[in-house]
Amino acid sequence: MPENRKGPVYTGMTLHPNKKGGFSIWLPSDWHERELKQKHLGMLFSPYPDDINTCILVEKHKLKVKVKPGDVDVLREGFKQGLMALPGVEIESTDENITDTIQMFDARYTFLEGEERRKRWARNIYWGDGQLVLIAQGRTPEDFDYWLPMFYNTITTTQIL
Repeated sequence: MPENRKGPVYTGMTLHPNKKGGFSIWLPSDWHERELKQKHLGMLFSPYPDDINTCILVEKHKLKVKVKPGDVDVLREGFKQGLMALPGVEIESTDENITDTIQMFDARYTFLEGEERRKRWARNIYWGDGQLVLIAQGRTPEDFDYWLPMFYNTITTTQIL
């Protein structure tokens, strides 16, 4: 990838509803969808036809219990422990948005996958008995930064149905 390339260019946006998962996401029209393994309820898209290391993943999990506001400390700690379990993790930022009905935890971080340093933005959203996991990942920190405007648009406009 040339170092002097300008930011990504939108050629259109497409809404991708996932009725079984109860969510919809907006993505650039020219991104490539990949199938998730069986029993995974979600979607994976990449701007590259042959590389999923730069991607957006959205996956819904049905929880065995309903999340209540009193569960926030446990959810926060689990989110933090999950991040800290990644090899070579360096956390850039964390944030959360907590209401009576939705608990949302965000983190941007780099980590090692083998010898490769990757960069991610992870968002976990809890409501009722649902958990929606959104991950935007760059195959390198530089690739993440390049695609960040499109990652931002997709993650911040995700709709829970």
